[in-house]
Amino acid sequence: MAKLLHKIEWSEDFSIGNCIMDSEHKALIGIINDLVQDINIRVKSGEFAEILSRMTDYSLNHFSNEEAYMQSINYPDTENHIKYHKEYVLKTALFNSLYLTINSPNDSDVVDFLHKWWVNHIMSEDKKYEIYKRESIYSEIKRRVLEISTDAARESGKRFFKEEVNIAGVKSADIGKLSKDLFKNLTDKDKKSVFILCEMLWRGNILEESFIACSWAYNMRKYFVEEDFYIFENWIERFVTNWASCDTFCNHTMGEIIDMYPHLTDNLMGWCKSENRWKRRAAAVSLIVPAREGRFMDEVFQIADLLLLDEDDMVRKGYGWLLKVCSNKHQEEVFDFVMKRKDVMPRTSLRYAIEKMPAQLKARAMKR
Repeated sequence: MAKLLHKIEWSEDFSIGNCIMDSEHKALIGIINDLVQDINIRVKSGEFAEILSRMTDYSLNHFSNEEAYMQSINYPDTENHIKYHKEYVLKTALFNSLYLTINSPNDSDVVDFLHKWWVNHIMSEDKKYEIYKRESIYSEIKRRVLEISTDAARESGKRFFKEEVNIAGVKSADIGKLSKDLFKNLTDKDKKSVFILCEMLWRGNILEESFIACSWAYNMRKYFVEEDFYIFENWIERFVTNWASCDTFCNHTMGEIIDMYPHLTDNLMGWCKSENRWKRRAAAVSLIVPAREGRFMDEVFQIADLLLLDEDDMVRKGYGWLLKVCSNKHQEEVFDFVMKRKDVMPRTSLRYAIEKMPAQLKARAMKR
């Protein structure tokens, strides 16, 4: 019995980060798998030739789309890439011509060629042009940010941080406008492409670039799935280095995904034990927006208890802020929480928690 051929299993490793090209690559791999299936079972006579013809037609259409795309982004290696396409076309044309002779090629050899060529081409050559495009977009973002930065804004911004923060020097309102403008001009707004750019912005370790990453991630909220939570957690662990990036990201993006999947608050409890100070603060500030609207009261108190004696000032301010916004709808409950713990609760957290309460309640809470 002939050895069975194996199908190609599509995985994220094949993705180049462009939804249109990824879709076409999936279709091509699907046709190769149809050829494998035909060889393995051989149910219909002549089916292989029909599938191979479909593979040829789809390949030519894909090459045309891909070459037009590379030219549209001014990819510098377009000419060499097209040469690979031409070599493939010549090879497959040879196979097709041999099928008309007595020297018909072995079907398994044809499939083996297609399998190896496409896997290698996607993994090595196709990824290059998308990397080039993303790097071009990132370079343009950096250029636009620096274009509107000022020394005065840079020096002013540094006053808000105790830790060393890399600041370009752009006012918040201006970076917000720029973020919207840049996003509007993105040609690929699928979630995967946007998230890849967000990670590049995070890696840049510039405050204003992190704000753009926060904004763009939030723009994808309609397409959030539960698994995205772990992408966001990874960004917090690896890239968040100050309260401004932490709060901007967590208030909106994290708050949104937790609203969508409330059981993820269980993960926030684990964050409270992290060695990363910003992840501990993130556990609290991720609930700011829903807590302000009266939701997640029990979880707010759980997080505040877990962080109650935290020695980090930014973490203390974070959970104190969370209690404060929770008091908008649950003043009595927050006041009771504070009164039961005021003897051990850090004064910074306590002051934040009672900030919006009536003077009489504030006095009772502050009394030693």
